[in-house]
Formats: sequence, C-alpha cells, structure tokens
Amino acid sequence: MTRKRVLLNSLIALASTVVGIRAAPAGGSHAAGGGTYFVEPGIRSEFQFSQSHVQCKIAHAVLPDGTDFQMLMFSLGVDSVTIDSADGTATIAGSMVSTVTLRFPDGSNVTLSETVPYVAYAEDNGTPGAGVDFFSLSVVYTETPGLDQADLFGSHATFSGALETGNVSIT
Repeated sequence: MTRKRVLLNSLIALASTVVGIRAAPAGGSHAAGGGTYFVEPGIRSEFQFSQSHVQCKIAHAVLPDGTDFQMLMFSLGVDSVTIDSADGTATIAGSMVSTVTLRFPDGSNVTLSETVPYVAYAEDNGTPGAGVDFFSLSVVYTETPGLDQADLFGSHATFSGALETGNVSIT
C-alpha cells in the first residue's frame, strides 16, 4: 500500500471517529429520510437523518407573545442504531447540539445552546411518505437558574409528527 493510501485511510478512520460515522448494521439494513412535519399547528419542522447523522430545524415561528423563534439541532455523534426492517422502524441515539434563537418584541434577543442526548425514531409506513411516515426527536435539556431550553420545552422534550412532505426509507 502506498504511503498516500495509508495516510488517506488513516484520515478517513479519524474523521469517521470524530463525526460519529457508523457502518450499516449487519444484514445490510438501511435507514434514511427527510422532510417536514408540524410539531404543533403552524410550526413546521424540517428533518434529515441517516445512520450517521440526525438534524432537525424550525426555520421560523412566531410565538403567541410575538417572539420570533428559530431552532437548529444537529448530531455530534451516533452511539447506536437499531433498524427493524420487518416493522419499518429505526431508532438512532447519540448526542447533538440544540440551539434556539429568540427575538423578543422589545427588540432584545438571546441565543440558547447546549449539547444534549437524543433519540430519533422513524417509521416507514409507505411510499411516498407524506401523510403516512412518522419522525420524532426526543432530547433531554438541562435546567439552569437562568433562561434555558428546558424552560421552553421541558427537560424531556419530544418533537414529532406525521410527515407533511418527504419520505422515510427503512430496508
């Protein structure tokens, strides 16, 4: 093996460790998807997931008091992947960054960010997935004395819904 090839393989192994890339589970099972769902009426969430990455965001929402709200969550790593091809379900767990930006009616703003454990769950209930597939993302927030994400969502929060657009594929 050439010196360049050894170096390239070493870099790939290191990058895989740093970003939490995992090989597909035994048996060739595969899970991936993306799309949108409503976490509550009027608040649309976008998501993407694979066996090596999970992300979810709310690009923009306005809360009842007039506060502008944005949220971005993305995985730092994947600790476990469980795929049940017969049931069409996948569960992915690891750690992620959860960031919320609030712009209050008085003109002030705050950005809240923390690293949280997560569990993503997806169901492939048909193709196309809109209206039948399901996605959820559960996280555990840390309560602090000041304003934090636990104040907004509770310490154990789940963002979930049937897909409005997109597809979940579990094989």
